[in-house]
Amino acid sequence: MRWWLKTRRAFTVLTALTVVSMVLTVWIGGEYVLLPSFFSNSQQAVLTVFLPVPVIAAISLSLEARLAAFETTAVRFVRGRDVLLVLAVIAGCLSLAGAFWSATGVAVTRNVAFLAGLMLMARPKARHAAVMIPITWIALVVFFSHRPYPDPDPWTVLPEPASAIHAAAAALVVLAAGLTVLLRARQELS
Repeated sequence: MRWWLKTRRAFTVLTALTVVSMVLTVWIGGEYVLLPSFFSNSQQAVLTVFLPVPVIAAISLSLEARLAAFETTAVRFVRGRDVLLVLAVIAGCLSLAGAFWSATGVAVTRNVAFLAGLMLMARPKARHAAVMIPITWIALVVFFSHRPYPDPDPWTVLPEPASAIHAAAAALVVLAAGLTVLLRARQELS
């Protein structure tokens, strides 16, 4: 187990980027920026849309850092451990948000779950490029949303407030689908 955690960089990359993302969330998470939009001159984008990116990048890097030959022949269920690792990162984000009493942190944790699910669903086909799927979703949200913050389009999920039930449900469904794909994906030698 210790070697698997070292290989997955759980104590270095994952922990550091999760803490950095959540500290930034508490510090600047509720702020917004004006960005160009295809449907108006400018679009107000809340920073909670962008703050999950370091955590998603860390999860992707962690899952790609593997010893393929050993994992293919491993007696232990490595994919199950990978699922637990992703869930532990999301639980860590949620616990940090709770420690700071931050509703914005809860929204960022929801966004991490949603974007991680998107990335995990794309991993079997896209491999290393799967990390670009969440970035593409963020670009779609920012540039193609018709309604600006604080009342965004329901399909966007990311800029919704922490209290939005439909956004939490969408994040749970997408995360569950992504974890199922991760659990059932065939391990290939890289």
